[in-house]
Amino acid sequence: MKALIKQLAKFASVGAIATGLHVLVALALHHGLGLAPLRANLGAFCMATLWSYFGNWAWTFGAQAKVKSSAPKFIAMSLAGFGLNQSIVYWVTVVEKLPFAVALVPVVMIVPAFTFWVSRTHIFTAAKTA
Repeated sequence: MKALIKQLAKFASVGAIATGLHVLVALALHHGLGLAPLRANLGAFCMATLWSYFGNWAWTFGAQAKVKSSAPKFIAMSLAGFGLNQSIVYWVTVVEKLPFAVALVPVVMIVPAFTFWVSRTHIFTAAKTA
């Protein structure tokens, strides 16, 4: 149990840095280079995803999985997490007609839990030999 809590703390730390990186890169691309918001956000998402992958691969999960097999799965999981995030926001704000801030509550509870579980069980685990 102690190892799981330590792993969760590392995952949260990598995620917090990735979030900060996303914000800084998005603002720099938009205000510094004049990119449109959606392009700036896409560039920032890519940078944050790279940081998140390598931070979690090397530190959180101890580089147990090969990059060649884990990176594509991580990208797919990141896109799925983004889709889940958007779906929650859509449901809460459009269907339920609640404020955006209300939508962020389930987003910050569900999406990180989902990505941690998938990362731990399907992406960063060492391949089992038969």
